[in-house]
Amino acid sequence: MILLGFLLQWPTLLTLLMFPVLLAMYGRMGVSEESEMRVAFGAEFDRYAALTPRCIPKLTPTTSVR
Repeated sequence: MILLGFLLQWPTLLTLLMFPVLLAMYGRMGVSEESEMRVAFGAEFDRYAALTPRCIPKLTPTTSVR
C-alpha cells in the first residue's frame, strides 16, 4: 500500500519503473524471512503461518489450530 501511495503521490517515470521492482524485492524478502522463521521456530511457526495470510489480511475470522 505504501508503494502504491508513492506511485500516486509522485507519478514520475522513475516511480513507475521502480514499483514492480520493489514489489518483487519485498515479495522475495518476505519468503526468505518466512524460511528463517521456520528454521528458528519450527512447527510453532507453521501453525501461525497456517492461520495468518502473507500479504493481504483476511476479513473473516479464523479458528485457531492447536
